[in-house]
Amino acid sequence: MQQPLKPSTLAAYSGVSLPMAAMGMPIAVYLPRFYSEGLGLSLITVGFVFTLARIWDVITDPAMGYLIDRFETRWGRRKHWIALAVPILVISVYQVFIPNPEQVSGGYLLFWLILLYLGYTMMAISHQSWGAELANSYDERTRLFGWREIFVIAGMTIVLALPAILEWSQIDDQTSKVASMGWFCIVLFPLLALPTLFFVPDQQATTRSSLTLKAQFALLVSNQLMWRLLSADFLAGFATAVSGALYIFVASAYFQLPSHASVALLCYFIASFLAMPGWMRLAVRYGKAVVLKVALVYGALINLLLIIFAEPGNAFVLWAFTISYGIAFGAAPTLLRTMMADLTDLDEVSSGEKRAGLFFAMLTTTNKLGAAIAVGLSFAVLEAVVGFQPGQSNSQSALDGLLWTYALGTAGGLLLAALPVMRYSLDRKAHDLIRAELEARALKNQP
Repeated sequence: MQQPLKPSTLAAYSGVSLPMAAMGMPIAVYLPRFYSEGLGLSLITVGFVFTLARIWDVITDPAMGYLIDRFETRWGRRKHWIALAVPILVISVYQVFIPNPEQVSGGYLLFWLILLYLGYTMMAISHQSWGAELANSYDERTRLFGWREIFVIAGMTIVLALPAILEWSQIDDQTSKVASMGWFCIVLFPLLALPTLFFVPDQQATTRSSLTLKAQFALLVSNQLMWRLLSADFLAGFATAVSGALYIFVASAYFQLPSHASVALLCYFIASFLAMPGWMRLAVRYGKAVVLKVALVYGALINLLLIIFAEPGNAFVLWAFTISYGIAFGAAPTLLRTMMADLTDLDEVSSGEKRAGLFFAMLTTTNKLGAAIAVGLSFAVLEAVVGFQPGQSNSQSALDGLLWTYALGTAGGLLLAALPVMRYSLDRKAHDLIRAELEARALKNQP
C-alpha cells in the first residue's frame, strides 16, 4: 500500500490550483456580466462567445490529453506542460480581465478566451492526471484531490474578497473589480507554479501499450463507467454554471440587495471551504459514489427551496440559501476527479498504459461543455423568453422568470447528475483488486 503523502507535498501539488480557480470563478460569475452590462456587448453575443469558446475545447481537450500522455521530457510526464501553460495564462488573463474598452468586440473576446482556455486546458489536464499517478490508493486519492479542492475553494474565496474589499473602499465599478481579479491571477500563476515544479515528484512512463491506436480508442469508447462519470460531470458543470452566471443577477435584481451580492458569494465559498474536510471523511467512510449522490441531491433541494422562500429585500433568505448551498459546492468536483483517477487504473489493466491525461481531458471537456451550454442557454432564455434586461428596470414577471431559470436550471442539473452514478460499481473493494493486479504486473516486469 502507498505511504501517505506528506502535507508539504500535498500543499506543493495543490498550490497551483489556487490561481487556476481564482481565474475560473470570475469567468463564470463576473465576466459575462462585465462584458454585457459593463462593456456594452449584448447578452446573446456574450452567451454565444462563451459557448463557442467552450465548444472549441471539445477539440482541444482530448487532443491535449493525448499529447500530455505521449510527450514527456527528462523532467517527467507533467511538469513541462505546466511550465508552458504559465506564460500563456498570464498574457491571456491580462487581455481578458484588463481589456482596453475601445478594442472590445465579440471577436476580441472570442480570440482571447480561446487562448486562455488553451492555457487552462494544458495546465488543468497535466495537473489532474499528475495527481492520479502521484496517489494510487483509493483513500489517498480522496485525500490528494480533497487537498486540491481546498486550494481551489481558497482561490475562489480570496479572489471574491477583492471586489468586496473594493466595495468597502467605496470603489464599486465593475472595471476595477475585474481588473483586481486579473492582477491577482497574473501574480500568483508563476509564484505558485514554482513549488509544484520543484518539490513534487514526477516520473516518466514505465510501460507503453502494445495495442494499436484504434484498439486503445475502442477501449475508451466501450468504457461504460467512464461515460457515467462524464455524464455526471457534464450535468453537474451545467448546474454550477447556471448558478454562477445568474447568482449576481438574482441577488442584485430579484432580491434587490446589490450591496450584499459579493459578500454573500464570498461566504458561499467560505462555507464550502469549511465543509470540504467533512465531505472527505464521509467519502472515506461510506464510499465516493454514495457521498457524491448525497451532495448532488442536497444541492438540488436547497435550490428548489429557494423558489418557495425567496422574496425581494429578504436578506436572511439570500444569506441562508447562499451558505447552505455553498456547503455542497466542493463535493462533486472532488469526488468526480478522484473517481476518474480510480478509473484510470481499470483502464491500465485493459490497455497496458497509463492514460490519465486522456481521461482527465475528457472530464475537463464535459465540465467545460456543460458550463458553456449553461451560460449560453440561460442567457438566451433570460433575454428571448423571460424578457429580463440586466442593469435596467424589469417587470415582476421578468424577475420571477430570472428566479425560476436560476433555481430550476441549477436543481435540474444536479438531480440529473446523480442518475449516472446510481449503482456505480468501482468501489474501494473493486479498486483494491485492480491495484493488486497492477502491482503484481509491476513486480513481474522488474529485471
